[in-house]
Amino acid sequence: MENYKYITISLDGAAGSGKSTTASVICKQFKYIHVDTGLHYRAISLHLLNLNISPDDTPGYIHSHSVILSSRLNNFSVNLFVDGIHYSKSDLRNERMNREVSYYARLPEVRSLLLNYQKSLPDFGKKLGFSGIIMDGRDIGSVVLPNADIKIFLHADLHVRQRRRLSDGENDSISARDKIDSTRKIAPLTCPEGAFSIDTGNMPIEEVVKLISHKIASLS
Repeated sequence: MENYKYITISLDGAAGSGKSTTASVICKQFKYIHVDTGLHYRAISLHLLNLNISPDDTPGYIHSHSVILSSRLNNFSVNLFVDGIHYSKSDLRNERMNREVSYYARLPEVRSLLLNYQKSLPDFGKKLGFSGIIMDGRDIGSVVLPNADIKIFLHADLHVRQRRRLSDGENDSISARDKIDSTRKIAPLTCPEGAFSIDTGNMPIEEVVKLISHKIASLS
């Protein structure tokens, strides 16, 4: 079997910074597997909400129950199943979940549960024959993939990000989520050490992809 370097890329940034769009284009171009960790936190949150488990009761529930996380591939994206249940994007990206997710995502027990699962995903992609993995979220380069081959941090002005969310049909408070994500005690949103920072506010997606593609080419 021909030897090749399996590339790991962390892609961090706040809501509306362009992470998922950028990751999708890169994955199609380079045959990488894509992991949207934001959907992981939404899936866990919705699962707990459906069980009538509040954020306050979540630590006790996780300690006393075995929550099973598993993966299935959908094209180049990884779908998370929680106790055998897969929640669609329409289930996870709506006003209710925009409002609720940060209260569950900041809990150490939730983050620990998902961290162990997320750290296993580079091997999952490699075994399936992909050339690399790009994981997007808020703590990828700092916590999930601290030794990633390439670390990217996307940022943009608050008003730009708010317009993007509205154009996507999501009407949530970006500033409120920014505050929760950046001030939580466990894995706060921050630009990872050594990350390549890109201001996507006035930059077309094509230019963002070109910058990251040059970084990938430099490793080959």
